[in-house]
Amino acid sequence: MIFNRNYNKRIKMNSMRIPLRKHPLNYLKAIHNVLKIQKNAPVCLFTTSVDVVDSLSSQIVQRTKEKNTVNIQNHMVENGSKSTNPPMTDEERDNLIKELMSKNRNRQLETLVREMKNKRQFMNEETLKKLFKHYSLDGKPEMIIILQKYCANVDPNLYQRNVEFLHYLAKAHCFKGNSERGLSILTHCYRKYEGYRSFYRLIFRELIQDSVLNRSEASLIVFKKYVLDFSEQWSDHYPLICFWYICWSSNWFSDQMLSNELLETSEALQDIIRDKAMAFSITVLNNDYNEDAVLRLLQNLLKHKMMEEYSKVLQVLFNYKLKNRDVRGCTEIVRNCQSLGISLSSDQQGRYITLLINGSEDKPEKFIPDKTKLFKFKF
Repeated sequence: MIFNRNYNKRIKMNSMRIPLRKHPLNYLKAIHNVLKIQKNAPVCLFTTSVDVVDSLSSQIVQRTKEKNTVNIQNHMVENGSKSTNPPMTDEERDNLIKELMSKNRNRQLETLVREMKNKRQFMNEETLKKLFKHYSLDGKPEMIIILQKYCANVDPNLYQRNVEFLHYLAKAHCFKGNSERGLSILTHCYRKYEGYRSFYRLIFRELIQDSVLNRSEASLIVFKKYVLDFSEQWSDHYPLICFWYICWSSNWFSDQMLSNELLETSEALQDIIRDKAMAFSITVLNNDYNEDAVLRLLQNLLKHKMMEEYSKVLQVLFNYKLKNRDVRGCTEIVRNCQSLGISLSSDQQGRYITLLINGSEDKPEKFIPDKTKLFKFKF
């Protein structure tokens, strides 16, 4: 009895194949009937045509599902439906900013700062200054400008108290390699904010240090122009003497020649050298152990006929040689003094005689620094 019932159902399925070809709308009805028959009959009694129909039905259902999903997403975008997250606290926002900065996620950080500017959300002053410092040293003036606009819009008082953060913009241009643009901004700041000139002098010194140690010769030419302008226009010789000092004490021949050109060009620099030659010599010997720089200074003093200063510097060098038990160096200085008619002090002569008698035994090792140290001058 059961066999006859299943057999009749198979006959019914075979009879459905012909109208399906002529009437596609009956296709879905056929699928429904097949699924209904499948519940009541064993799988082994179906032909392979049922498997094909089942596969096709599954594909149609899947395509319909995907299409509906895409339509829902497009509808959400068109109507501005977005998931709303709870607003971040100030502490969470500062932590996010620091994290993005540490990972160099500049684009994400830029987007966040612009959003905070539009919403007038305050940023911690310490965090803001860290951003300025980071991007100025990284040579990214574009980010400095974005931060300036943010601060000017959200906290104008802080913006004015920090003189528009223009010194960070100047540093960013210089560290990027555009010294002309950076120094022109610094000059504008120096002219506009007279009360902050001592601060801008320190910024200038920092840029000089980086320029001589890390930048190209073209950058040095730009710095030479600006330090001379500061000296001539505002009688501010501090950038000039800083630039001359680091070029003079440098181991590079081009830097040394540039220091000689400055000394030839500027009478103000000559007056400063005349007054500070002895102090410069002591500093460069004690801190950098740079005898060559002192010898070059002696040549310039002799060239410009500064004999009194020449004698003082020569005595400083002689004491340095005595301290290091350099018999040969001391002997050369004594001969030089005799040829120029310069007399050494009785104490120096006595120490020299003692050195000749005892020889150069237990001569201390000479320390040679790896690079020029940071210089600090007070005028």
